[in-house]
Amino acid sequence: MKKLHVIMLTLLMLLVGVVSINAKDKKEEPVQCVITLQNGDKVSGYVFNVKTTKVMASMYGQNVIALQTLFVSPSMTGKITKYTADDVKEFEVTVEGKTMKFLSLYTTKVFTMPKDLKPTNHRYFWQVAYEGKDVIGLLSPTIDRSYNPWTGTKIEESIAFSYCLKGDNVAVTYFVPESGSRAWPKKTLRMCFERFPKMDEYLESDAFSLKDMKKHPLDLLRVLERKLK
Repeated sequence: MKKLHVIMLTLLMLLVGVVSINAKDKKEEPVQCVITLQNGDKVSGYVFNVKTTKVMASMYGQNVIALQTLFVSPSMTGKITKYTADDVKEFEVTVEGKTMKFLSLYTTKVFTMPKDLKPTNHRYFWQVAYEGKDVIGLLSPTIDRSYNPWTGTKIEESIAFSYCLKGDNVAVTYFVPESGSRAWPKKTLRMCFERFPKMDEYLESDAFSLKDMKKHPLDLLRVLERKLK
């Protein structure tokens, strides 16, 4: 899982870094994009800048860093237009030959149960990491800051794992890696999949290993795919 963290976090941070450079230096290679708006219209062009925001994962109390706004021009010298996640259905960008796909989704409102799928007031962009027949796996970077009076401030970067079913408009964050221990980690995970009775049975059974899930979080979504049949 650590290798996946590094790859996906690097890609997202590369997107942010490249567009920031492009805004200042037109000699840098542009970031190409294709945007699908909520009405189905498509916009092709170049990303010149992005805006991120912090979104709290409702079951973990930890902030996820989400893309929220894109600044796009149809050409390298054209007028730049702002698109928020509320305007967009999905978009793809190509950075150094690598393509990333993002979906525009709400997340679950803080202090609500994931099974209720109560949406936040605004949508955010979630990077697609797994796409099955019915289940989509999503990634978002996280930055956790903690303070110790003896060692000072500690900053830890990681990747939060979320999911949605195809047709859903709300993403549920089901796993946020942490260096410390969490009380009732299995119970927290079960609540994230509570709306699927067969999945809940699996998470309670001996067939499920929390230790293995932490190494390969996306594999849990492949299990969910099978449980939906």
